[in-house]
Amino acid sequence: MKLLKVLDQEGENLVADPTNQIILRELVTAPHSISELAAQLKLPTLNVWRRMQKLKKVNIVEVTEIKKVGNLEKKLYRSTATLFTPQQYFNFSAKDKNLKQAFEIYSDIQKSMMTKTLTFGDVPKDADPIDYSLYVNMQVFAEICGRPETHTKIAKLEEALAKFRQPRSYL
Repeated sequence: MKLLKVLDQEGENLVADPTNQIILRELVTAPHSISELAAQLKLPTLNVWRRMQKLKKVNIVEVTEIKKVGNLEKKLYRSTATLFTPQQYFNFSAKDKNLKQAFEIYSDIQKSMMTKTLTFGDVPKDADPIDYSLYVNMQVFAEICGRPETHTKIAKLEEALAKFRQPRSYL
């Protein structure tokens, strides 16, 4: 399981669905079969199966184990990451020059955090995915924010934001 996965538009649409969010929350913590999820969500098994096929198609969930139960196969699914982020997040650009400057600084800090997060690799098999993800995020935050160059960037970010003239509706 990865710590972070960047989603394309199809993945974003699937993760935005509240039922899929519940399914993913369950699949981050432990593998589940479709019938287990259906019972837990009080949904028809066929509906959950259809959702899982869509999630699997875009690599948001994966089959982690296949168990033989009599003549049947019971597939256990797991989330492919602990955190999903939309691709569009990386494509924004402000129109106001001061805000654009501020956003570039902010994006640079975020990029540093993302790059550092990716160095941790996959969630260790013996670790709780949620705990490990929280640990990594806080560790990265503390390291990046503790750097003198990040302090300098934050000061420049504050200066650029102060120059941005906000319309009253922003306040």
